Amino acid sequence: MSLLQALSPRAVAILGASDNPIKAGGRPIDYMRRHGYAGRIFPINPNRSEVQGLPAYASLRALPEAPDAVVISLAGEDVAAAIDDCVAVGAKAAVVYSSGFAELGEAGHAQQADLLARARRGGLRLFGPNCQGVANFASGAILNFSTMINESPPGDGPVAIVSQSGAGAAILYGGLRRAGIGVRYMVSTGNEADICAAEAVRAVVQDERIRLVVLYVETLRQSAYLAEAARLARERGVTILAVKAGRTSAGQATASSHTGALAAEDALADAFLRQHGIPRLADFRELIDYAPLFLSQPAARGRRVVSISNSGATCVLAADAAEEFGLAVEQFDAATLAGLQQALPSYVTARNPIDMTTALLGKPETFGNTLRALSGSGAADLVHVGFPIGGEGYDFADFAAQASRFAQDSGMPIAVSVNQDWVAQAFQAQGVPTFWSERAAMRGLALLAEQAGAAAQPPAISAPKAAASTTLNEPSSLARLQAAGLPVMRHTVATSEEQVRAAFGTLSAPLVAKGVSADLAHKSEHGLVRLNLREADQAVQALHDFAATLRGLGAQDGGLLLGAQHQADFELALGAHVDPEFGVAVMIGQGGVLVEALRDVQFLVAPFSRAQALAALGRLAIAPAFAAVRGMPAVALEPLADMMVRLGDWMLAQAGQVQSVDANPVLVARGAQAPVIVDAVVAVAQEGAV
Repeated sequence: MSLLQALSPRAVAILGASDNPIKAGGRPIDYMRRHGYAGRIFPINPNRSEVQGLPAYASLRALPEAPDAVVISLAGEDVAAAIDDCVAVGAKAAVVYSSGFAELGEAGHAQQADLLARARRGGLRLFGPNCQGVANFASGAILNFSTMINESPPGDGPVAIVSQSGAGAAILYGGLRRAGIGVRYMVSTGNEADICAAEAVRAVVQDERIRLVVLYVETLRQSAYLAEAARLARERGVTILAVKAGRTSAGQATASSHTGALAAEDALADAFLRQHGIPRLADFRELIDYAPLFLSQPAARGRRVVSISNSGATCVLAADAAEEFGLAVEQFDAATLAGLQQALPSYVTARNPIDMTTALLGKPETFGNTLRALSGSGAADLVHVGFPIGGEGYDFADFAAQASRFAQDSGMPIAVSVNQDWVAQAFQAQGVPTFWSERAAMRGLALLAEQAGAAAQPPAISAPKAAASTTLNEPSSLARLQAAGLPVMRHTVATSEEQVRAAFGTLSAPLVAKGVSADLAHKSEHGLVRLNLREADQAVQALHDFAATLRGLGAQDGGLLLGAQHQADFELALGAHVDPEFGVAVMIGQGGVLVEALRDVQFLVAPFSRAQALAALGRLAIAPAFAAVRGMPAVALEPLADMMVRLGDWMLAQAGQVQSVDANPVLVARGAQAPVIVDAVVAVAQEGAV
């Protein structure tokens, strides 16, 4: 049985069935009976002959037929036996409400692992434990005990909710239903002993009626499922919106105790979601607020936005918000300008943002004329409309109808900011999304552009496994990277005075000298680096001094590394490591000794494209300094991007034999000079660890 089929069971048994529809064991029976479930419902309660008007059974083994799904609403200590019974009768899926497992710590983890082992022996799939359940509102198969289903009656629709948190699923369900949006699936995954949120998303995007998935996770598990879901979603025109909680160390600690799982490294989760075209939102409220935008509006074609309003203040705020979210507020070309001048009264300036002033009162056709002038002009990819105040004389029903037609005819998304309920209702009645501020509307348009701009991922490659590792010394590390095709400084290693003097015949001074030891990853803090060596005697002295320092530290002495000293305008850090969840993660950022303090870094999950690497470079805080400044040439970013791609591909090809790379600094100069790695540490897997 596929996971999508598991959400559409033909027969459901409820262990711990209650005659009281308020109790957890009674709610799914009540919900299914009231909301159109056409399958068989089997209450299991050895103390009753009837539950909520249905015949009750003493046990699963007493049923006249095998249920497809079983709800387990029992004390934690009774769940293992219940799982055995599910397997014995041939059930395909179990929804475990019961708590007291991995969320309680090590002993709970062991009990949860035992549940999973029992289930897998019989091919039984598990939702939970410690979950609020699942629901298919199209079929009425509501195996869920949330009270929100009573507060907001079900209505089938194009949205699926997947959440690790049961309360989170209920919040999203209630908010979407209050907004008049139909929900087909609600899946809470709880502790995720078996079925995780990523696998659930992959399942629901295969339903042809689904157009939007809203996802809440605290830990991204089995991310390959979510990558596959994102690929299927792109093919089918489905949007996945996600809230990934645990951004901070405090949030991660809370997530661990709440779901029984450690939160994944947030920066990697952010990179993964971005690369796969999954917009990341801040909280449940944003998921609810932006759902109508993605359900009603066409896909964005780019990041150019035009703002239209009858208020100068709204125009200014909209322009500020557009810049904040990386949208382009470009001025109009001559052809568009001519069209707008025909559409606008003579006293209105045709510039972006367009301030229609009070023209709408005397000439209400101005709004429609302006939209028509923009439609097909090629001047914009996105349109924001702001009506901060409306009153008598404004025909908002007509404005809303024209805005809706504009989006349909032009293929350009439109978002409206308002401040009055009745104005919002006029636009919402026409399927035009509204927001309570210019900033919120612009953020929504930016999210549309972000989703559209996410390139299709390169074909997935089996991710290597994280393993115990051993650190190589610097010459060996540089040799590995050089063999990988990465640009490494010219260097040699000397262990005697004669070799030091010979180096000055092959390398051009000035040189840099470094002590070599596999025991020390960072040499500068031990005084094992000297710069600007122009004479062989200086290098010989460094050889002896460094040897004494290493003896004093009790560290292995591998001699003296002598390298050509490079000049640069920037020091960057380039790194990669094998993450237990995401596989090979590549990092780029400001380097040098302050890399940890500045934390100006970006991550990508391999494999990725050159375009994605360039985009990551552009997100660095230091990125504006890479441009041409005061007569100085710009930094050529393509070679840096190529280094990132090559490093990621090479790490994948190593299949876990290389566990991490730390190249810091990578010296970068303005103009055409190629970047060069001048220091590196490579860690390789211990023998037999991979």
